[in-house]
Amino acid sequence: MWHTAERTPATKAIQARRYEKDDIAGDKIAEMDIPNSSSRTTAIRDERSPLLSDNEADGPLYRTISRSTTAEFLPPDDADIGTSKQNTSQKGSVSSGVYATISVLLLGVFLCNADQSLVLATYGKVASEFNDFDSGSWIISAYIIAQCVAQPLYGKLSDIYGRKACLQTSYILFTIGTAFTGLGRSMGEVIASRAVQGAGAAGMTSMVSIIITDLVPISEVATLRAYVNILQTTGRGAGGVIGGVLTYWLGWRWAFLVQVPPTIIAILLVQWRLKMPPTEGNELTRWQKLKRVDFTGSLLLCLTIFSACCLLETGGQKYPWNSTPIITMAIAFATALILFLISARFAAEPIFPLRLMTHYAVWTNYLIVILQIMVQFSLVMIVPIYFQVTAKATTAAAGAYLIPAFIGNTFGGLISGHWIKSTGLYKPPTVAAPFLAILSVCLCFALWNGHTTVLESFATLPGGMAAGMVSSSAFVGLAAGVEEGDMAVAGSGMYLCFSLGAIAGASAGSAVYQTSLKMGLESALAGIENGTQIMQRALEDITFVQNAEETIRKLIVPAFVNSFHQVNLLELGCAGVCLLLAAFSQGKRLKH
Repeated sequence: MWHTAERTPATKAIQARRYEKDDIAGDKIAEMDIPNSSSRTTAIRDERSPLLSDNEADGPLYRTISRSTTAEFLPPDDADIGTSKQNTSQKGSVSSGVYATISVLLLGVFLCNADQSLVLATYGKVASEFNDFDSGSWIISAYIIAQCVAQPLYGKLSDIYGRKACLQTSYILFTIGTAFTGLGRSMGEVIASRAVQGAGAAGMTSMVSIIITDLVPISEVATLRAYVNILQTTGRGAGGVIGGVLTYWLGWRWAFLVQVPPTIIAILLVQWRLKMPPTEGNELTRWQKLKRVDFTGSLLLCLTIFSACCLLETGGQKYPWNSTPIITMAIAFATALILFLISARFAAEPIFPLRLMTHYAVWTNYLIVILQIMVQFSLVMIVPIYFQVTAKATTAAAGAYLIPAFIGNTFGGLISGHWIKSTGLYKPPTVAAPFLAILSVCLCFALWNGHTTVLESFATLPGGMAAGMVSSSAFVGLAAGVEEGDMAVAGSGMYLCFSLGAIAGASAGSAVYQTSLKMGLESALAGIENGTQIMQRALEDITFVQNAEETIRKLIVPAFVNSFHQVNLLELGCAGVCLLLAAFSQGKRLKH
């Protein structure tokens, strides 16, 4: 099927964004002449066309997800042509118009990340109001699990229904969930509303990064991803403070309800600023689009992720690993995974194509992200506890010791983005990140022995830099290693890896910490009068450890320090494997 299309200079400039395949291809691209105004007749490629054309300028801006080349199966072209035409120069640079568009999207990124830490300051009050402390943790867990479950769905759905429609849907879900959380009349309603919030938050972050890859040259993606990372870090840092103040002065309900107006403003700004042109994909009827959705695969994928998250959230913490609930969830996970793999094998357009996992760039960068985020989250989870025990720090003061890691996270993303933009090389930051993580863990192991100075507390800064660098460089490595038409699905999968890495890091770190702490306390208090009672209280109440007699503290504090170091060993192992993966990952120079 032949198709005639008018190509504007801006569209051609975007098409010229290609990294060098080899010297010959690089020379051809470098010498390519892009006139100021012309039209060109081109053909949509079919299954017999080569993937790498000798003339890259004639390649489509977006390749199709489907193997079919008929117009009804082409995904909607969601590049903001109104913005791109005016603001993307022929050299691939990005002007203020595109940055203004992306800055509008960052408001949603800030809001959903602020909510993640805001709830930490409110869930205790919520649980106490409903007299249900046992279910209080599910106010947090429901959000995280729903976010993980919804994360991979946005990529494929945005290929079918368009980027803007999916982004707006995520905003609406977040708004509804936030409002009903604040208006909840029971713990069940609050938890269900938090799940809706999480499903919306999944798209508010992942869709922004996908849209960024649509609007700017690949060499600019890392820089803009760094800005996304800064807003995420700022949101998480500010959310706890905002939530604490609002809960104290107005009550926990207003801590949620106050988020609704700015989210509605974000919806309106996106509707105004992010203009999407009509395309062939948009000409499909609702029924034709609906037929493209892999409902069976979506359901099975959601069940797989849900059971995996429940395993990580509760295994070894709420339930022993050999308990009936954990075994049941493990069986459910294995069953759902097998059924999903079978479904994806035979589906016409699977929600997550299995062929993507055969791409070297996909599975290596996915694993790098999971391992690096595991290192980061397992570390920041126990840092406040360490200072509460060893320095008798208050909750607020202990939390302040996380600031170096947050600062490092911000600078790591900026450094990585600047490096990639300047050199076109994304592998060096990916390799440097696990080196920095190993350095951070070794510094903590060597310096944090129960009497840590303020200067020594900055040992977490390199670890924060490592996480920030990987969040930018791995995303660019993924984008450079897959077809443009696959980027939405692959990008959503990477965001799922960020969430899974956080859950796995917190779960594994907590399991190692609790196990080693219990063994250490049993050994330290052996033969001591009331040793069993002292151990039980030390495991349950940090305040008891802080206020214990000095003779008791001399016995139990070393056990806490040793447990911290055991988690360091876990982190060292994860960082080491991450370094090996990064060293053998793909690395090509991006075309500026």
